[in-house]
Amino acid sequence: MSRKRELAREQSLTDLEQALGEREQLVGDREQSRIDREQLVQDDQRESGTGGDKRQDRILADSQARIDREQATQDVGQEALDHAQEGRDVQQVALDEARAMLELPTADQPDLEDASTIQREAIARARVARERAEAALIRAQAALVRAEAAQIRAEKLHIDKN
Repeated sequence: MSRKRELAREQSLTDLEQALGEREQLVGDREQSRIDREQLVQDDQRESGTGGDKRQDRILADSQARIDREQATQDVGQEALDHAQEGRDVQQVALDEARAMLELPTADQPDLEDASTIQREAIARARVARERAEAALIRAQAALVRAEAAQIRAEKLHIDKN
């Protein structure tokens, strides 16, 4: 009975992770929509520009650079979300397989002492752990890209003030 309770707890955690992932995806979708709208406005301004106005051209170039940085950050964030979803999917499959084994009649359940069973379960846990670690790495890379973009903006602001 303890194993079933443990699986139920793991399932609750997986469901919570999935709900958080879906919420992050919604936030990412909204952010992508905002970036797309800004790009459309930028494109309209560029098409309606009178040309020759260096100040306006510079403003448009700066705005385009900002939109490009935001899009790059969004792309990295979306990759992290996709990767995290893959990890959750692998985790759910492992939980479903464990639950299916527990539902087998006692005579048909694998021997927990069986080396191949232990190895298979360890490999499944290692895969899930690797997926989580890779998702964390992608999130860290996204944070680094955001920090670099902020540094570039700060340096550009400093140069423009001087």
